[in-house]
Amino acid sequence: MEIFVITTEAGSIKGFVKNNKIIEIKFYNDYLEEYYDNHTALFYKTIKKYFKGYDVLDELPYEKYFKTVFEERVMKTLKNKVLFGHVVSYGELAVMAGYPRAARAVGTVMAHNNLPLIFPCHRVIKSDGRIGNFGPGQHWKEFLLKIEKYIV
Repeated sequence: MEIFVITTEAGSIKGFVKNNKIIEIKFYNDYLEEYYDNHTALFYKTIKKYFKGYDVLDELPYEKYFKTVFEERVMKTLKNKVLFGHVVSYGELAVMAGYPRAARAVGTVMAHNNLPLIFPCHRVIKSDGRIGNFGPGQHWKEFLLKIEKYIV
């Protein structure tokens, strides 16, 4: 497994790559030294470009295993229907995925997302317009939404 590290004003992210596909992204609140090698250069450069405000993350090859059909539908709906710079509520995402009464379950799926930039759970907010929780911290969610020009 190869890794890359990107440092931003919000902290650092570490990406894990296996067989030329990204398999996990972790957020850190401290500042790690930036790093990438030949195996991770594409991922590093593409995500750096995202942090400059470009909608480029669909270019990245990834490997994601879904535990249930529900999880797969919710995550694929999120990835394909909630575009860069837009947000939806947990309830709206549940409806879009075909599960109109599953807003809380959608929240659980978001909480267990190991590829949070590829499957952009930071774009899911509360129904009252507040941005809600984000595993790595609310400051990360605000940072990512600002990158996408969604003003919080």
